Amino acid sequence: MAGLFYSSIFGELTKQVQVRIDTASELRKRLFDQNIYEKYLDWDTPTIGLNFEELIGQYNLSVAAATLDSKGKEPIMGTDGLETLKQKVLTHQMSYPMPIEEYRKVLQILDSRMLTDEQKTQQLINLMWNNVGKVVNSVQSKLDIIFLGALSNKGVFTFDEKNNPEGGVRGAIDHKMPAENIASVTLNWNDDNQNNVDCFEDIQMILDASQEKVTLDKILLSPKRLSYILRNKKMKQVVFGTDKSSTPLLLSNMNEFMRQNDFPIFEPIRRITRIQNNGTLSEYSPWNDKNLVFVPAGKLGVIKNAYADNELRQEPGVTYSNYGRIRISQWGKGETDNSNGVEFTKAQSLSLPIITEINGIYSLTVEA
Repeated sequence: MAGLFYSSIFGELTKQVQVRIDTASELRKRLFDQNIYEKYLDWDTPTIGLNFEELIGQYNLSVAAATLDSKGKEPIMGTDGLETLKQKVLTHQMSYPMPIEEYRKVLQILDSRMLTDEQKTQQLINLMWNNVGKVVNSVQSKLDIIFLGALSNKGVFTFDEKNNPEGGVRGAIDHKMPAENIASVTLNWNDDNQNNVDCFEDIQMILDASQEKVTLDKILLSPKRLSYILRNKKMKQVVFGTDKSSTPLLLSNMNEFMRQNDFPIFEPIRRITRIQNNGTLSEYSPWNDKNLVFVPAGKLGVIKNAYADNELRQEPGVTYSNYGRIRISQWGKGETDNSNGVEFTKAQSLSLPIITEINGIYSLTVEA
């Protein structure tokens, strides 16, 4: 029986990608960048087709690695524009082409007489894994962008030129947060109002509105807003009393007070991603700093997803592996393919985060 043909320059070493993923999973080790969506969402059972029925409400879908429909091609860390979709799983994918300079590094490693065979193998695996990390982190970032964007914007995520410049799709996903779950403060939380704002009273407004409907577990907010609350004189008085109002208020002190009174605790959301636009990377924060989000305990939704095309029909000469529901492909190309890249690594996920518990989530806008 003929052996499997690997077009990848890494040959059989590409099998090590799935081995490392499986080993890390068993040991509960984190392989890629820290993401937030996995903490609050469960992956739903994958489907064959791309059409799906959402669990609650009606979603007005618009289309993010770039976000494409099933006919789109992933950007080569570049891109296609696509029309708005409705009720379809979205495709998030990114390919990384190993430049010829890195390929020369591979040849140098293989040609080195200073390295043992075991050392050569390990260096090749590390180089290969670096490429895998780049594309997987790109897809994970996109899922965080969609989830955190919707969660911190009253259930609405908008695809625009900032968060999806290479995807070409514009529009919004609206999870239909009930109007009675949305409130705004009367006095903006800014430096000019620091001495007059009563952060606790503003927060109490949401707690009063929700108490007959849901038990809230956490208040999610940006580090900037958390710092504002910790410096707020009236919050200090609530926690410490008037005699200790000059004592620095720490997150641990405040959360201890909140727990003792059966209030939700504060949890800062720290997530910065990088968005590529025509080869230029820029930092992007998916969390809307102007809103505090009150959530119940447990998962907040699911990630609807479908099998990737290459899970249904694999191509010869391509090595496949899976990180959860993110599909990883590795293959080689050359002049006969009219390609400048010699090694390609792609990550793909046909998926969409859905906030199913939107009726139990509250939003407080603290600055207009």
